[in-house]
Amino acid sequence: MRNTAGVPGAMTGRCGLSAAFCPIGRIRRTGLRGRWAALSAALVVGCAGSAARGADRFEVAAWVDHFDFAGIARDGAQLFDTETAEGVAKILDHVQEVGATTVLWRNCAGANMRYRSQLESHHNEGVIDKRRVPDNRPVLGWVRYGAAEPDILRTAMDLCRQRGLRPGVHWPFEETHWQGWTIGGWNLEHPQFWGRSADGQPWWGRGSLAFDEVLAHKLALVDELIDRGAEVLFVDFFRNGGWSPASEYVDPVVAEYKRQHGVAPPLDPTDPEWCRHVATYVTRFLRAVRQRFDASGRKIELWVGIPDLAPSGDQNLRVVAADWQQWVADGLLDALVINYVRWDGKDPWNSTQALCSQVQQVVAGRCRVLSPVRAYDYSGYGMPSYQKATGLGQDQIAAKLMRLAWAGGAAGVSLECVDYNNYQPATRQAMKALAEGECRWVKTD
Repeated sequence: MRNTAGVPGAMTGRCGLSAAFCPIGRIRRTGLRGRWAALSAALVVGCAGSAARGADRFEVAAWVDHFDFAGIARDGAQLFDTETAEGVAKILDHVQEVGATTVLWRNCAGANMRYRSQLESHHNEGVIDKRRVPDNRPVLGWVRYGAAEPDILRTAMDLCRQRGLRPGVHWPFEETHWQGWTIGGWNLEHPQFWGRSADGQPWWGRGSLAFDEVLAHKLALVDELIDRGAEVLFVDFFRNGGWSPASEYVDPVVAEYKRQHGVAPPLDPTDPEWCRHVATYVTRFLRAVRQRFDASGRKIELWVGIPDLAPSGDQNLRVVAADWQQWVADGLLDALVINYVRWDGKDPWNSTQALCSQVQQVVAGRCRVLSPVRAYDYSGYGMPSYQKATGLGQDQIAAKLMRLAWAGGAAGVSLECVDYNNYQPATRQAMKALAEGECRWVKTD
């Protein structure tokens, strides 16, 4: 198990308990009975928490897509100026209301970077990527994170550290956002690396990782994230831009398949053998990232998020070529993030707990596992769907999911995404109370 130390916890008192529970100094002027009463109460509360926790803080990992704060208006004025350090600080104020311990700050839209990248095109600078938000600055409504000064990503990482939050980057696996926009400049300049279908049709949505030049470009982008102070890189496979093994019939992948199997690859892109073959190139990428981190001389963690995560079946290979069990076995990951599981609407709580427990059993302590408390509901398995199934409010649902994750021995919870009021005030309040109290420490017994 790699890099398992959590966020530093509370200071301890002279008795070794949390300072909040340490009785020394609070009983000097009481009588003997009062002293024992105070000490007993402190030990009941403090040791109950101490016995239930390990050395690690229970993680509350907040995904932050700061672009979604750009269009928030109140009384005719923008609430967040997302191109300034002051605006980034206000975003983090909002995120901290949910009790976050780690912030996973979105670094890009597709392959367009939301910081001053020297290697890739920038958010809203290309003709294909001209989404507009209400604003009163020239040019009206067009945010330009690639020109923002100071560098937005570096600013976010620095502010996180100053506030005692772990600074991380949420990096979607996609190079185009669901085949609609945000294709990067490097991709457009290198069509020779584009994906291809089984019938030879090129697809501009992603450059194949089988090409050394593509891998080198990706690793150079990783270096930019390291330079800006990221301590976690979270690779999100739910956001894959429509990519799958169906787009990997490029020459080097096909040639290697023929070399290994003695025959041409199957034309069915969902064929298990083909999907496993394509997955080796994704694994090569993650292994190279891991080596980059290890060579940096800093503690930088690699997390991956997998949609529809299940220990059995091959859906993760078929859809996103994610051989996550191999990644765990190879020690590549610090944390595996459960993006969602297909819980049963007739028995939501027990089925959620059972499915997440199955994942933890397969992982078997070789990396940390984070369970979902998901505001997004694109897949139909987020909090709005729990609301329909149970009739409970989202504050109650969030608290229930957080307690289930904690009780089941998860290392923390994953929050997709903490955009403005995605987690309503009551939900933020409920989660922060648990994060600072009942679920503060990872449960080990």
